[in-house]
Amino acid sequence: MKISIRIDSAAAQAQLRRWGGEFRDKVKKAVAKAMAKEAIAIKTDVRDQVASQLTVVKKTFLKGFSAYVIDKDPSRLPALYVGSRIPWVGMHEKGGVISAKMLIPLHGRVGRKRFKAQIAELMRGGNAYFIKNAKGNVVLMAENIKEHDRPLAGFKRRYRKAQGIKRLKRGADIPIAVLVPRVMLKKRLDIERLVVRRIPRLAASIEQQIRTVG
Repeated sequence: MKISIRIDSAAAQAQLRRWGGEFRDKVKKAVAKAMAKEAIAIKTDVRDQVASQLTVVKKTFLKGFSAYVIDKDPSRLPALYVGSRIPWVGMHEKGGVISAKMLIPLHGRVGRKRFKAQIAELMRGGNAYFIKNAKGNVVLMAENIKEHDRPLAGFKRRYRKAQGIKRLKRGADIPIAVLVPRVMLKKRLDIERLVVRRIPRLAASIEQQIRTVG
């Protein structure tokens, strides 16, 4: 996002022509200082919105959303970055469709890496098979056998809770995940609008800080 500021006064235009050397360095520091101050509030607002709109299991997930000042190029004024290091989060900002077959865990959330490792272990042991249920959904199943107690522990616990079952018998079939042809994600975040609403305050803070430059 870029912000354009129009300078109308003759005094301001004259000051702008003076930008260079030591004066420019002072202005850059003033702008960076104002941005850094506002970045703290913007980061908090962004994380609050994510926490309210998405089901956050781990607090570390929220730390993936940040706002900070980029000020490495001495020939350019600072920039304020607002975003996330999580590559797929943009889907929640815009909405969209993932057109690919995906395995979605049943009866609760499982971390992507952990889920992949659990399924791989079951596959290697020959204890993973697909069935088509009464609704026409393709479901990945596993048999409750002792050899796979470790990878099945979480799936069994969540399945028992969902079905109200106290104990699963040995040999019972356990639904692990459902295979879907595509996933449609609705727009759930509006970080862009949040940042736009903060621009007037950011601009005022920058202007106030620049006025302190002698």
